[in-house]
Amino acid sequence: MTHDPGRPSSPLLIGPLVLLVVLALAVAVAPAVLMGPSLGDFLLVSLILGGGAAWLTGKAVARGWGSLLHLLVYCILLAAAVRFAHFALFEDALFEPLTSLVEVLFLIAIATLGFRAVRKQQMSVQYGWMFAPSGFLSWRRQAGGSAPEVAG
Repeated sequence: MTHDPGRPSSPLLIGPLVLLVVLALAVAVAPAVLMGPSLGDFLLVSLILGGGAAWLTGKAVARGWGSLLHLLVYCILLAAAVRFAHFALFEDALFEPLTSLVEVLFLIAIATLGFRAVRKQQMSVQYGWMFAPSGFLSWRRQAGGSAPEVAG
């Protein structure tokens, strides 16, 4: 079987979804440790502002046909900005290692899903003769479509 990054069981789709579930369970078990002192602050800054920015970052990187490495670098920078917003607006710790790690992982998961949403559209529109949409964030090879052979 050939490498097919568009399949529904792709690690780039399953990984972020599993990570979001694990983070949600971890926050349910130890909320004060992972999200800081206030649920409202976390929901406003991390979830709404940071998550929205991460989704748009993932879409922008995919639109520019950028790599996942670019996405990771942008998510680390975005997580630093979100931590600064927590610090400046709500007097939270600027660098709390566990909270910062959770922030980075959460933003990477959201950005990767935004990346996949645009990449699915790109693959099924630009390469419509070869790929068709297959679910919300995946695509499949069409019955008659095959990749051209590369000499070498």
